[in-house]
Amino acid sequence: MKQSKQSFRIPIALYIYSSLIMVALISVSMIGISNQLIFKSYIKYECDKRISSAVQSCKQFAEAFGEQVSTESFTRDSLVNSIITSTDITNDASIVLIASGVEENEAYTVLWPNASSSVSQFYQSSDILKTILRENGLETDTPTQKVDYDEREIYYRFVPLVFKDPETKELVQTPQDEYYLLFYVDSSNYYSFYNAMHMALLRSIVFAVLVSAIISIIVASPLYLSTRKLSRFAARIGKGDFNKIDGHIVSRELSDLGDMMNSMATRLEKSDKEQKTFFQNASHELRTPLMSIQGYAEGIKYDIFDDEKKGEAVDIIISETTRLSNLVENLLSISKMDMSRSGNFEVKKQMLEVREITESVIDKVRGGFLHAGKELINKFDIDDVYIYANESDIFRMLENIFSNCLRYCENSVVFKCTYDSKYVIFEISDDGPGISEEVQKHLFERFAKGSDGKHGIGLALADSIAQEHGGSITASNKSGEGEHGAVFEIRIPTAKCREQLSKLNNETED
Repeated sequence: MKQSKQSFRIPIALYIYSSLIMVALISVSMIGISNQLIFKSYIKYECDKRISSAVQSCKQFAEAFGEQVSTESFTRDSLVNSIITSTDITNDASIVLIASGVEENEAYTVLWPNASSSVSQFYQSSDILKTILRENGLETDTPTQKVDYDEREIYYRFVPLVFKDPETKELVQTPQDEYYLLFYVDSSNYYSFYNAMHMALLRSIVFAVLVSAIISIIVASPLYLSTRKLSRFAARIGKGDFNKIDGHIVSRELSDLGDMMNSMATRLEKSDKEQKTFFQNASHELRTPLMSIQGYAEGIKYDIFDDEKKGEAVDIIISETTRLSNLVENLLSISKMDMSRSGNFEVKKQMLEVREITESVIDKVRGGFLHAGKELINKFDIDDVYIYANESDIFRMLENIFSNCLRYCENSVVFKCTYDSKYVIFEISDDGPGISEEVQKHLFERFAKGSDGKHGIGLALADSIAQEHGGSITASNKSGEGEHGAVFEIRIPTAKCREQLSKLNNETED
């Protein structure tokens, strides 16, 4: 025998925990990514700004010194060294003076800084220059560029060194004057600060996750407890315990759900009681004719009755059998109505001409009136009126009302049938004692006790059939002077014309 495996379901609290933690992680991650992009843009901007400032300082010092074209190399070198030294003091950017073709096997030679001033700075500048030339070459017409050196980012720019002709005042550069200035900024200091910020951000992420977890537990716990309470309540309802849930339920939605479940439990409790009462009364109603049939049948079998009494016993058996058959049919019919309301059964309906169905009912019940010595007055006077209904249900509904009126009438029962734009109206009245106020409250309930102390299901079935067909049934007492008796009014929706009913009938057949 195969055992069914229950699939794992994630608790609602875990959904809330994970949601809040994910929101915190995504938020902090987005902040981190944004900070990274902004910080890198800031580093590039600051390095470019420092290089541009150093270049501008060089130009200002050059104009201040007023260097001129001269064939004396010493004069020119001294002037350039003075400018570079003065500019380097500003500390905007590191400056390297290079020249082309000064030493053999070297395309460019570092003239400043030199080994005599700072050995470490000289070798570092030389290595940076070699890295730049290897990666990108020497370009003087480009903006600030970037190169990776020793796991650091170096921002740099080349600027050609030219002199002003004293006569023409134009900038000139002769082949022997191929000097270039390399301005560069090491961004490692910025990234040290960035890494410190990054570690702080990571600690913030861990802290945010912990705080989110604590908050999610605080927020989710009431929801979890409320859902567990509702779940246990639903389990109790399934076991037949309809006691209402009480206590505070967090959130409006869960509170509304709790109210609806309480209302459902109330209805189920009422339905359960009605069902138990129904079966008890049904058992009692079935037991009475069965015991009568059994008693008279045994009396006939064992010759307890004489020949004259045997005939009476057979008549009683036939009468009780008929009563039992009608009761069973009523029970089946009302069960069918219940199934139809719950959606488990579909009542088959068709086009019915009102005159035909009512004449059939009158023909059926007329014999009972004749046997009881009562009069059935038929004031039916409509033609060509149709309803869309189940024929056997309408037949049984009218038959039950006629039977009830026949039981309590003194002399006669009057049947009328009219219609308006929406309903066919059946009116059945008797001249009996009428309906007491106490009985009228429970008249259409199942196995309601009548004024004679008997229980019945016929009127309850008639009410169910009327509701199934979109109609209604009401009971009242005659109000005219000198009149007495009960009046039953049944309303069933009418179809306006044959064409409409034919269309409905065709749709049903399709």
